[in-house]
Amino acid sequence: MSAVPATKEDWSRARAHEPMLSAAQIEDYRAAGFLTMRNVFDPTLLQRLTATIDRLWSEGSALGNKTRHFDLDPAHGPGNPRIRRISSPTELDDVFIEVAFDSVLGDIAADLIGGAVKFYHSKVNFKLPDGGAEIGWHQDWPVFPHTNTNIVALSIPINPSRSGNGCLQTVPGSHMQGPRSHWVNGKYALNCNAGMSEEDFARVVDNELDPGDVVAHHGLAVHGSSANLSDMIRTTYIIQYVAADAFAYTAPVIDSRHRNRMVRGEPARYARVEQGLIELPPDFSAGYTSIYSLQESNKR
Repeated sequence: MSAVPATKEDWSRARAHEPMLSAAQIEDYRAAGFLTMRNVFDPTLLQRLTATIDRLWSEGSALGNKTRHFDLDPAHGPGNPRIRRISSPTELDDVFIEVAFDSVLGDIAADLIGGAVKFYHSKVNFKLPDGGAEIGWHQDWPVFPHTNTNIVALSIPINPSRSGNGCLQTVPGSHMQGPRSHWVNGKYALNCNAGMSEEDFARVVDNELDPGDVVAHHGLAVHGSSANLSDMIRTTYIIQYVAADAFAYTAPVIDSRHRNRMVRGEPARYARVEQGLIELPPDFSAGYTSIYSLQESNKR
């Protein structure tokens, strides 16, 4: 399998920030912990991104075992390609760098973070048809805690994302309740299912999206997704951004050579530290493939 390396990188400076969101949109995000933006992504860039993901899917279909970049479903095999995730795709093709650093997404991230922003990681998730696994309720920040909680994930649907094929689900306002435990009986669960309440479930929102839409969610927003029981795959490119003055306490769950590269603004001279106890995840420095693999391991 031959991946196209990212070769045209310029680390000298980040692009100038061009504000994209209205004050009302930013206020909605701060109140709910997520924000849906319709028809904001460039159609031509989306077409190139989609074609590249299709190519990588085709190349990954020939794999017999998972790799650093490709996480495979246990049922994956000849004639039955079932790729669950492509990790760190910015290392595989320039279009992922263009989307993460040079597109409108960088400006949206800077608007929501409220200042200078840097890249943390990215991935392409495939919610496979006919049984693609559900993702337990969780928050991003407790999985990769930073000195402050000012982090945001932006998701770009490559095809229609619906409740029937396991779209993103969020709990409005949950980000204002602080971090929840992702451990159960001394074992890391990578979810906070045990802490979910009837009130949480009553407020769940299905974030249904079309290609061209973008959804952002805060690092403390409780979110998850149901199993894909349809015959339609759900494919999403997800980018994690963090404030320039947020620094990770732990090893990255998904690493790449682009981690901590500035997206908008200047690097921070000081770390901004939020007070409080931080429940740490396990040591992922030896490697971490995906939430799917960890969920399977916990079930076993």
